[in-house]
Amino acid sequence: MIIGLTGPMASGKSTIVAALQKIGYKLVTLSDMVREECRRQGKPEEREVLMEVGHGLREKYGAGVLGKRALEKIGAEGGDKWIVDGIRNPAEVTELRTHPDFILIANTAPEEKIIERIFFRKRADDTLDPEAIRHKLHREMGEGEPPDGQQVGKCIEMADYVFENIMPFEKVEEEFLKFYNKIINP
Repeated sequence: MIIGLTGPMASGKSTIVAALQKIGYKLVTLSDMVREECRRQGKPEEREVLMEVGHGLREKYGAGVLGKRALEKIGAEGGDKWIVDGIRNPAEVTELRTHPDFILIANTAPEEKIIERIFFRKRADDTLDPEAIRHKLHREMGEGEPPDGQQVGKCIEMADYVFENIMPFEKVEEEFLKFYNKIINP
C-alpha cells in the first residue's frame, strides 16, 4: 500500500509520517526531491525558493513529475508499505493513482490552529507574522498559483480520506492510528 499525504503546512503531517513509520512504512518526500533540485541548482532551501523550484520542475517535466519520481523510487527500493509525503499538485495525485494500491489522505486543520502551531514549532524558515503566514497558506492552497503550481486545496478535494488534525499534539498519533485502522480494517 502507498499512502499519499497532502495538507497545508503545520497541519501535522510530520506527526502522521512518524506514526506510520513506527508501523513499518518507508517514506518518500516530494519536498525532499525539490530540495535535491535546489542543491543541484545552488539555490537556498527556503520555502519560497522550494515553491518556485517545484513549479519549475512541474513546468519543465509535467505537473505529475514528482509523483512519477516517487513511484520510480518506490519501485527501485521495493517494499509494500510506503508513505508519499508533500503532495501539492493534483497531477501528482493522478500520477500516484496509477499504482493500484494508492490511497490519498488529506491532513487538515483550521487556519488559526495552523498559525498557532507555526508559532509553537519555531522553525528557522517560519515567519511569525500572522498575515505573512496566511498569505503563504493561501498561496499553498492555490490562490494566485498556476495549474502546475501549488494546489493543495485541489489535492484535499481529491483525497480518499480526510483526517482533521485538531487535537493536542500528544493525542495526534493515537487518534491517527485509530483513523488508519478504520481505513485498513473497515
